[in-house]
Amino acid sequence: MNPQDVNLHTIDTSKGSWEIFVQSVVEAVNRNQFFVTLILERNIDDEHIESRRLKLSVLGSELTTPSGRIGIFNSIRNWVETTEGDGAVNSLGS
Repeated sequence: MNPQDVNLHTIDTSKGSWEIFVQSVVEAVNRNQFFVTLILERNIDDEHIESRRLKLSVLGSELTTPSGRIGIFNSIRNWVETTEGDGAVNSLGS
């Protein structure tokens, strides 16, 4: 799976709307788990952008099904709304 194959683009949160850029996708040895690195960006004003890096552990089915992507979006939204800075989330089966 390539970064362009991951269908995550934007997410709305209580902290604003964030653009999602998939930086990398690495398949685990078991071939059903992926490690995905995302860059999230939002415009603060015309001259400033806030950027955060998130590393996700997800199942292949989460990346390829609509219901799985909803779970990923919910994990990302919760992370954005409850943390500051960069981080990691284990979204496996959530």
